[in-house]
Amino acid sequence: MTAEEALERLLAGNARFVSGTPENPRRDTARRAEQAGGQTPVAAVLSCSDSRVPPEIVFDQGIGDLFVVRIAGNTAADDITLGSLEFAIAVLRCPLLLVLGHTECGAVKAAVDSVVHGKEVHGHLAALVRPIVGAVEAVRDAPPEALLDAVVKENVRRQVGSLAGSFPAVTVVGTAYDLRTGRVSTVT
Repeated sequence: MTAEEALERLLAGNARFVSGTPENPRRDTARRAEQAGGQTPVAAVLSCSDSRVPPEIVFDQGIGDLFVVRIAGNTAADDITLGSLEFAIAVLRCPLLLVLGHTECGAVKAAVDSVVHGKEVHGHLAALVRPIVGAVEAVRDAPPEALLDAVVKENVRRQVGSLAGSFPAVTVVGTAYDLRTGRVSTVT
């Protein structure tokens, strides 16, 4: 499957999810047995950990269809995350790497609060916010009511750029999920 075909498949699955007519494909005992011998994902997805954004569900995919790496803020800022994505690309031969941000992201909101409002982030949460700070600074002049969404998209764009540099042999696409509508749109 090509990267373009994989993206079309995921967006078609999202359209089914949005319309309330998911097929829940490849989620039966036969598929489980088939995938027990080796996984065959069509895409790797770097997604936020937010419990409201499960990639397999929002893209209406089944067992073994997606190799998902989830981290709050959907950033690939450490070797473990990058190594996981490299496994999907180099070993499993995923043709597509999708970065999936979303509206109302708590990690992005914490980065905005830190940069714009001077709120300190404590403990390990600081490590989640740090990679998003540049995105906040880049779009800081956006109107206050649009700032959070602007940072979500800028963060996705920055992750796409970084990952494309790290993995030039794979197609990297940025997307954003709207919590209210369920729709995934591409971020350019």
